[in-house]
Amino acid sequence: MNLALPLLGAALLLGSSTAALAQENNFNVTYHVERTPAARLSLDTCSGVVTKAAQRAGLRANSQSTPGKLVTVVGGSESSGTFVVHCIAVDDKTVSVVQGIDYQPQKGALGRFADQAFAALKAAVK
Repeated sequence: MNLALPLLGAALLLGSSTAALAQENNFNVTYHVERTPAARLSLDTCSGVVTKAAQRAGLRANSQSTPGKLVTVVGGSESSGTFVVHCIAVDDKTVSVVQGIDYQPQKGALGRFADQAFAALKAAVK
């Protein structure tokens, strides 16, 4: 019981300092969502389009998948930011969720990449 109060105090201090740190570190998020008939955009096509767009932009990209349900493509640049794209099978649709996170308060390279990846996905629809 004597140890509980100091631990609670440390947890509160840590939590408040983490929140203050997050407020000081500004970032910008660019976000797009699209639902497309699965017959016109497969999960494999979705992830392939994003991976190729990342390679053309000079960004690293890695993907993970749950076959028939989800493909996630993540990547970016250590100094600029990151992107996350989810290609999700929902009923007879492929849902594309594209996020670009810039490590600065205004839209930068990764936000622009998110716009480009989203445009490439829309162009890939048969």
